[in-house]
Amino acid sequence: MLYDFTFILYLSISAIFTISFLIFAFVFIKKDDTKTIILKVFSLLVVAIHYSSIWVNYFSSGTATIDNTMILPIYPCNVIMWTLLITAFTKNKKSKFFKVIAEMTFYFGVIGGGIGLLFNANYDADSNLTNYVVLKGLLSHTFLILGSMYLLVGKFIKIRVSNVISCTIGFVILLLDGLFINGLFEYFNLPAVNSMYLLQIPFESLKWLNTITIGIIGLFIVTAVTMLYEQIFLPKKERWYYKLKMKNKDEEYERIFN
Repeated sequence: MLYDFTFILYLSISAIFTISFLIFAFVFIKKDDTKTIILKVFSLLVVAIHYSSIWVNYFSSGTATIDNTMILPIYPCNVIMWTLLITAFTKNKKSKFFKVIAEMTFYFGVIGGGIGLLFNANYDADSNLTNYVVLKGLLSHTFLILGSMYLLVGKFIKIRVSNVISCTIGFVILLLDGLFINGLFEYFNLPAVNSMYLLQIPFESLKWLNTITIGIIGLFIVTAVTMLYEQIFLPKKERWYYKLKMKNKDEEYERIFN
């Protein structure tokens, strides 16, 4: 049962730990090499926690069951777990590739990880933290959120309107991933897994709220938030519309004089 005392206690401890570490990191951790090491540790922790139930179950009972999410990236958080790992171990953190992967990981990791933690299906099915599968599901989401937020706190990314491009690319990646995995399960006559919630809407009471509409709404929200951020915190010459205006002027100048 969600939102019982134990679940609220876990959420509170998770929030305090996450916020405290991010504040500490922002204030005291300044070296780029140290920041990269921390990002690598978080990314490896998320993967290790995700797969840890294999060893825990095996050494406690002599057998271990491999969940389908350990074989394929079925849900958004499964994909973001791997993109977080990619960002951490990408050497050139100034490249366009890193920019796209890191920005989509930040937004999807924080939002998707937050949803996965607050509405955790495993805990809803079995409200027992002594069940390691339930506990590791919560822990993996906590560290996914922490690692994703550290991309911003560690200054690997910047909040800009251009983030919308990365999020759009990320949204397309999730859709293609879902289509591929759903098709794969259908081809091999396996029970449907509803990858990326493409086969069945996640909220039965809101028929219009499907994966596509959620993604579009999310992109509009990211656009609005980043525009507001630039308007409040950036000088005029660094805002998206000013840069676009200057770029158009340069292109016009080049067309006329070249």
